[in-house]
Amino acid sequence: MSLYRYLAKTSEGKTIKDVEEAPSQEDLIRKLKEQGLFIVSVKRIEEERELSIFRFFIRKRKRKKVKLVDLVFFARNLSTTLSAGMPLLRSLEIISSQVESIKLSQSLREIVEDIRKGLSLSEAMKKHEGVFSSLWRGVTEVGETSGNLPLVLERLADYLERRLDFERKIKSSLIYPAILLTVASIAVGVFFKVIMPRFSSIFAEFKIQLPKPTVFLLNLSKFVDRNFLLFLGIFIFLILITWGSRKRHFFKHKFDDLILKLPLISPPIILAYLEMFSSTMYILLDSGVPIVYTLEITARSIGNSILERAIQEMKENVKRGRSLSSELANNKLIPPLVSEIVRIGEEAGNLPEMLKKISIHYQKELTTRIERMMALFEPVVILIMGVIIGFIVISLFLPLFKLSTMGGFR
Repeated sequence: MSLYRYLAKTSEGKTIKDVEEAPSQEDLIRKLKEQGLFIVSVKRIEEERELSIFRFFIRKRKRKKVKLVDLVFFARNLSTTLSAGMPLLRSLEIISSQVESIKLSQSLREIVEDIRKGLSLSEAMKKHEGVFSSLWRGVTEVGETSGNLPLVLERLADYLERRLDFERKIKSSLIYPAILLTVASIAVGVFFKVIMPRFSSIFAEFKIQLPKPTVFLLNLSKFVDRNFLLFLGIFIFLILITWGSRKRHFFKHKFDDLILKLPLISPPIILAYLEMFSSTMYILLDSGVPIVYTLEITARSIGNSILERAIQEMKENVKRGRSLSSELANNKLIPPLVSEIVRIGEEAGNLPEMLKKISIHYQKELTTRIERMMALFEPVVILIMGVIIGFIVISLFLPLFKLSTMGGFR
């Protein structure tokens, strides 16, 4: 059967354009004539060509990196297909062809091959640490062991969707201040690089004694113009050094320690770590992961070497029989609220639910804190830019006023 696009006319002269499926072009013509139509043209639709064009646009939409939204899509769809009774291999094959991330798609195809060789899903995921974190591997391993992999994946998908929504709120709060700061920096840079040299040549032609603010501004413009590439190189060099040093244990340890002690920056960062700690602990414990293994995975997932070492020490003490709440109470970075709620959860036997409440609390508090900071940041930036632009305008117009009083513009 093939698709044909035809053009025909009725006995009254009305034009009909349509697409119809038929075994062959002759069969379609015969069918249309039986309906009393006069055939003008019949063309077979080139399905393969249209499909290739469609696939081209699909490929254009794919991206190389694996984003959180891709992992949410994978977890949700794998849970749905497995719950519907579809075999694991078939589910992975279907999802690998649907994801928008090229890297995730390739990883899923390799996981399928590893499972065919006899590995479990969690064992196959361990080969792709850049895609699937220790959280993924721990939750999947528990799901396979308990036989509740669809349910565990559904909980993981719920958790990832909440985190995705949380991250989107944070990013949306940062977009406007970032744009404002970028535009302001570009405007000042263009002014010093392009506009000021022209004013400097104009003032030089009149040979007048310039006011001190104007002299300062012109000298600053010349200095920036002469050393612009040097400043740019130093800026790029510092970024590369900072980025590269984070991979070295000594520098990473110092940086992680510093970021927890900075006066204005550390409070929201500590809130973010508390939210990550509580939410990771919640999803792992709620999925049935033992508390010692949960602390091990959480320590590797936290992203800060200082906190990682602290959580590892908690794990060792919990393994010896101490309670999690007492370990949290001994850490200076952990607020008493957290240790008290965890203690209530341990006594009541609903620790995962308590950790979930802590996670939601810190998500709301962090969102509110960032929104307040950005609300304060915007007028501060506008005020600073107003002072800078006002100083520039006054510095440029002072010589012009002087020229007008001297008759320089006659």
